[in-house]
Amino acid sequence: MTGQFYQIIINAVSIGAIYALLALGLTLLFSVMDILFFAHGAMYMFGAYATYYLCNALGFNYLLALPMTIAGIGVFGMLIERGLLRPIRNQHVAILFLALGLNSFFESLGLMVFGLKPKNIGTVFPGQLHIGGAILSWERFAVVIIALIAVLGLYLFLKYSRLGLGMRAFADDPETAELQGISNDTVCSLGFFIGCGLAALAGLLVAPIFILTPTMGSHAVLIALLTIGLGGLGSIPGALVAAFVIGILESFGTSFLGADITWGLIFILVVVFLAVRPTGIMGVERE
Repeated sequence: MTGQFYQIIINAVSIGAIYALLALGLTLLFSVMDILFFAHGAMYMFGAYATYYLCNALGFNYLLALPMTIAGIGVFGMLIERGLLRPIRNQHVAILFLALGLNSFFESLGLMVFGLKPKNIGTVFPGQLHIGGAILSWERFAVVIIALIAVLGLYLFLKYSRLGLGMRAFADDPETAELQGISNDTVCSLGFFIGCGLAALAGLLVAPIFILTPTMGSHAVLIALLTIGLGGLGSIPGALVAAFVIGILESFGTSFLGADITWGLIFILVVVFLAVRPTGIMGVERE
């Protein structure tokens, strides 16, 4: 029983790390632009498939594919912001429908380009660790370590860099930030680069572990929305806590109840929690 408990916790931590990356990217976009970018799941899917083709078709090393994928999807996100979202920046309803349309379009495009056959890049980090009777693959260990590095990097960037401080100031008070010379356009483009890059990183990390399908993004963005709702809209610390809470609930639930029942219960628990505390775990009242 002890070994099974450790195994569940190990799985929960690795799952939570993926959910944290997805939620952080979506939370950052919400904080900066006050929108929920529903095409976020497509960036996750593109990140996974970019890794597959870079590693399997072109023969790149996985660790070399990592920065290439993040940068490529990040730039793609910037182009979406600049070309499609910027002209309607203050029209939140229009942006909502555009994001939904983009997600549907990208999913259909993925089905056309990548095909219906599921794909997997194979083992990247072979070997296992044995911890208290539980098994931790090196691949899942790498997921946790890389995700922690990404979260720490984002924290340091937002806390100490000039651009990061500008983004925080813009998220708190856009009008005052602009009066201080912080460009709205720069902050939004940078937010999309980082947010989409984090989604791509999540896709990259699951590529060696799970089967890839063009529809994988829809489930991912649903989880990200659930996570940021539980954590508190716009709260980066809340998104982190909520990601691991959901990871633990999923890991324990699927071990004893099955996936379908577990996700139904998770949604019910989150709704009940938000009925009691509408601001989420660490959110604040929005004016």
